[in-house]
Amino acid sequence: MVYFPIAKLTYLIVRQITQIFHWIGVRSKMLILGLGQPKFVPPLNNAMAIETGSNILGELTILTIGISLIILEFTRQARNDMKKHDQHRAQRKNMENEIDILKDRINRQINEMKNLKVKLTELGVSLEIENVPKKC
Repeated sequence: MVYFPIAKLTYLIVRQITQIFHWIGVRSKMLILGLGQPKFVPPLNNAMAIETGSNILGELTILTIGISLIILEFTRQARNDMKKHDQHRAQRKNMENEIDILKDRINRQINEMKNLKVKLTELGVSLEIENVPKKC
């Protein structure tokens, strides 16, 4: 039985909103036409108030749905951008790890070449290897 007073209260709120909407509409139309401010704006009858209220409610519903869709699309795009940034960070981290592994391998090979050069010189073999790179 609580539903009836809530429905009646909703009806009264919609009716008041439509009267305010009507009052603002009449005043703005009079100003646009250059007729000045009206002294009295007659209220709407029940049928017109209900029709205007339903139009306002329909427009608000469409506006709410449109705004919701824009917000959802914005959050979806933001989430996709975050995924892309995370993937790029992971790829960059993997590349940096691979570079470190390659640097270690190069340094080991340089050390091995130096050790082989020392061993060859001990054996009396002279090589012309001058351009042995330094460590990375």
